[in-house]
Amino acid sequence: GKRYSILPILTLDGIVAYDIIEGSVTSEQFVQFLREHVIPLTNPYPGPCSVLILDNCSIHHSEEVRKVIEDEAGQSIYSY
Repeated sequence: GKRYSILPILTLDGIVAYDIIEGSVTSEQFVQFLREHVIPLTNPYPGPCSVLILDNCSIHHSEEVRKVIEDEAGQSIYSY
């Protein structure tokens, strides 16, 4: 059968946006999701929606993801 991936934006208020993609999510699709759905909802720290938490999925750790978050959202990246 077909497989799907879901990219949700989960906040304290629940899921506020999502995208469903057939198959596995590529780095390019993830960056596009960040630009179209995540970045428009972010605010400067310490405002609401000012912290973005990503798990250890390999597509979350590309240089392009870092650039999008730092340059387009104006947020700093902290890794643990």
